[in-house]
Amino acid sequence: MHELPARREDPTRPGPGGRRAQLATVAGRLFRERGYHAVGMRMIAEAADIRAASLYHHFRSKEELLLQVVFRVNRDLIAEYLPLLEGPGSYADRLGALVRAHILHIWNDRDAWWLATRELRALSPAALEQVQVDRRYYQHRIADFIAAGVAAGEFACADPRLTTLAVLDMINGLNEWFSPDGRYTIDELSDRYVEMVVSGLAQAHRSAPAAAEAR
Repeated sequence: MHELPARREDPTRPGPGGRRAQLATVAGRLFRERGYHAVGMRMIAEAADIRAASLYHHFRSKEELLLQVVFRVNRDLIAEYLPLLEGPGSYADRLGALVRAHILHIWNDRDAWWLATRELRALSPAALEQVQVDRRYYQHRIADFIAAGVAAGEFACADPRLTTLAVLDMINGLNEWFSPDGRYTIDELSDRYVEMVVSGLAQAHRSAPAAAEAR
């Protein structure tokens, strides 16, 4: 099992709320609407209706604001949603709960997710590595869970790590195209995605004995 990465004291890491989170939300909206490099600290301060000096009191740089937004995404996935895998129910039930929560989080925090996929290149190498450590941890925990489901006889999967990456790519791509004006609501779409992910793993398990018998 993969252990939670050690946390250094870091002023850029977000708390669950407060003024820093509010300012990061404003910055995230501007970064998405205008592009990270087109937005300055003064513009963010004006949008937040505070003085630029007050903004610098909370954040030393624009990069810190971007990190605050991205870390919020990582924190929610790790702290709020990974525990669903340790809850009650079958492996299929728990994985389905995580997939649904992940999808709804994307929809409820679209600006942050857009930045977490589109603007990471703006981070320094050291800051980017902090982000990637969290992402790898989330990926590895899911892969471990799928492997445990295989061992328990609920799933069939030759490569849990590859399957995890494919599932996360599919889910995270929603932020690029989903519209509430389309054929599905976000709740309906999350149900469809849960069915594709969970049923696919379970169906592969059910098919494996039949294929073995046919031989």
